[in-house]
Amino acid sequence: MTNKIQTKKKEILNALSVREIEILQHMAKGNSRSDIASTLSISVLTYDEHRKNIRNKLGLQSNADWAMVLMAFMS
Repeated sequence: MTNKIQTKKKEILNALSVREIEILQHMAKGNSRSDIASTLSISVLTYDEHRKNIRNKLGLQSNADWAMVLMAFMS
């Protein structure tokens, strides 16, 4: 993992709740929103709210922004 991605991951971990980090980890694995919701025992609407909160907290505006964040959680 490059230094830029490692730094980004640290920033993300500091900015998000534990549940939001769990959501990102599942997203990085390529899981669908319904699969993530089911795995975490939450509704799809709750998943959508977490995703919105992630976007707002991290200032994500484009798919490229999301890709950078998800790359930090791919392992």
